[in-house]
Amino acid sequence: MELTPHQLEIIDVPPYIRSWSAVGLPGFIIKALERWQRNYGDLPLQFRLIACPQVEVNAVGGLPERVRELTDSRVRLLHFTGCHKPYLILLLFGNDAEVRRAEIQQWLAWSEGYQVEVSEEVIRLHFIDAIEEIDADEEDATTNSKYVIH
Repeated sequence: MELTPHQLEIIDVPPYIRSWSAVGLPGFIIKALERWQRNYGDLPLQFRLIACPQVEVNAVGGLPERVRELTDSRVRLLHFTGCHKPYLILLLFGNDAEVRRAEIQQWLAWSEGYQVEVSEEVIRLHFIDAIEEIDADEEDATTNSKYVIH
């Protein structure tokens, strides 16, 4: 199914998250999903999606090993906003997608997580969670990171 920008609905994003969210940028998510489909075929009808600024991944020395363990290269996209800022987009498929999303987001500062529903008419992103900053009190931020919303 070909996706178009007017087919995206984002539901239940709190206003303070909307103020920094990249998912709401016009065409951003649609283009990322279209790119995935060109490479791998149709999307499942339901899955989870995480978006995180690549600069936050770089700030901790790269993608945490645990995130690599919970994903594979086919579901990790580097996608750019209209103003050329790179974002890591993770697509999580399968029955354990929600469990993996919850764990993965704990490793990614300034990440936002969504449940995605795909139909012929619309793609709906239901906001689940956003993780903002790393808790600086942790002794080893690269291996034992805890995140909190401030």
